[in-house]
Amino acid sequence: MSPILVILCVVAPLVLTPLLIFALFASEKKSYERVRREGRRYLAIIKEVHTMRGDRGRVGLLLKLEAPSGPVAKRLIVPIEGAITWDFLSTARVNDRPVYAHCILDPSVEEAVRQYGFILEEAPMMDGAVRGP
Repeated sequence: MSPILVILCVVAPLVLTPLLIFALFASEKKSYERVRREGRRYLAIIKEVHTMRGDRGRVGLLLKLEAPSGPVAKRLIVPIEGAITWDFLSTARVNDRPVYAHCILDPSVEEAVRQYGFILEEAPMMDGAVRGP
């Protein structure tokens, strides 16, 4: 077997795989940062919650967002952190309790960025709810 073929078949995958994984994580981090910078807060109802394969730190959501132009269905990948837990999201879905979602709806922004978002810990005031002291 020629040395060039050995390098291409054995060494290249061992070197390129970690670089590819690092590039994917960096791209995802940039997408979340862009959502933080350019995204807006929308009132949302969670319609569906599902796990992300191999990642317990994120969850996939199907949301009904109240956009200025009317209700919009949106799928988002959101991190589970702080007060945003699996139980919080599941309970909000079952009870149709509104939450705030921070995301980008602009169709001119590429889909890779638009699919990321955040559920905010701040709860929307419900009609008839009493505000604390």
